Formats: sequence, structure tokens, C-alpha cells
Amino acid sequence: MAANPASVNYPMTITTHSKRLILYHTAGCHLCEEARQLLAQLPEITTEEVDIGNDPLLVERYGTRIPVLLQPDSGLTLNWPFTLEAIHQWTHAGQR
Repeated sequence: MAANPASVNYPMTITTHSKRLILYHTAGCHLCEEARQLLAQLPEITTEEVDIGNDPLLVERYGTRIPVLLQPDSGLTLNWPFTLEAIHQWTHAGQR
């Protein structure tokens, strides 16, 4: 049985009906772990994780704000602290 190519390069399974977000994080960040736990409760959201520690430009941009969520389609960001309700409202903003 062949692996699903859509899930090979991503930390979480990609589905065509999900909202895709990027989670900027770094190793050893306990707040980033809390953000992951929140996101795990939202099955309609697919998260790609990007470790900012590997990119000096990302460290400069997000270093004191992580964890940060980014909607790649709109460029909107959501800075920590955030709640499930805040994520829901933020991902649905402008869809009314």
C-alpha cells in the first residue's frame, strides 16, 4: 500500500477541506507546546510547523512573539496568547 504523498512532507495530515495554518515555533518553547495542544483540538485545521531557529530572518521577525500562527493565504498572523475561540474567530474573519 503506497503512502499518501500529501502527508509525507508535513507534520500533520493535509485534507482538501481544512484550513491550513503555519505555526512558527522553536525547540524548548513551552508556550509552543501549549499552542500545539490547542491546535490538536481543532481537526478542521491543518498545521505546518516552522522552527524559526533555522532562519535568522524568522528569528528577527517572530523571536519574541512565538508561538505565532500565520494564515498563508491572507498573511494574517495571530500572536500568543490565543484560545480556541480566538483561533476560530481569527480563521473565520472575513468569511461572513
